[in-house]
Amino acid sequence: MNTAGRLSNLLNDLVGKGRAKDMPMVKVWGEVFGLPLDTLHLEDDVVTCLQAVRMELELLRTKLLAMGALEELLQPGLARFRNFSSTTYLNQPWSGLKDEISKPENRIPFMWAAWVLRDENEEILPDDELSALRSELDSLENGLQEADMAPYLRSFVQRQIDAIRSALLVYRVQGVRPIETALKQVVGDYAFERTRLEAENATASEPTKGILVRASVLIEKTAKVADNLDKIRKAGEGAYSLVTSVGPVLITCVNALTTNG
Repeated sequence: MNTAGRLSNLLNDLVGKGRAKDMPMVKVWGEVFGLPLDTLHLEDDVVTCLQAVRMELELLRTKLLAMGALEELLQPGLARFRNFSSTTYLNQPWSGLKDEISKPENRIPFMWAAWVLRDENEEILPDDELSALRSELDSLENGLQEADMAPYLRSFVQRQIDAIRSALLVYRVQGVRPIETALKQVVGDYAFERTRLEAENATASEPTKGILVRASVLIEKTAKVADNLDKIRKAGEGAYSLVTSVGPVLITCVNALTTNG
């Protein structure tokens, strides 16, 4: 799956599922992005995903033009997708956009572009595995909120949770790239703040130490998922691995945190 393939899948999900005519577009998009529809922050999450869609549309356009594709070959699909992905329509009913979205010619540029960019393909994270990662993040965050811990440590772990959750939010739009970026940020935080983490942890309670270990384990698990998704490209780059980069830093930190105090 590549940029064009992901956008094509989103189009297919928009038109391929029966839904009530009066369903607001914010919930239509929520379904397409695989978001829970009963949360208070649904609109915020949908807006984030739509912004990612527009970024991917521009990225795809830039790639194809750089390869020599003519602008007219990209239309009307790219222009129409950009139009109906506007946040202006979030409170309008599905019936108001259904005809425009469902036109078969909309899909054509994405279909041939997915073939052209086939060397950029990555593996697909199954829905159940994506849901499992999100559930583990939720569980970790619940544990964090219930733990009696220093403000610095709480803020540190929350930043890691937020970074990974934001990356998973846009996975169906942007693929593994945001996950890799988030993990590099996370491991950078661990390496940069290791000295203070160890000092804070020296006087921390056992439940607090457990939260830090759980966070590290989840980060390494996410790195393994990212490596598996991107193994096609990474094989061509000399088998670069996030796990081999992230793992040693996390192991060092976890060992220090569990032996301190």
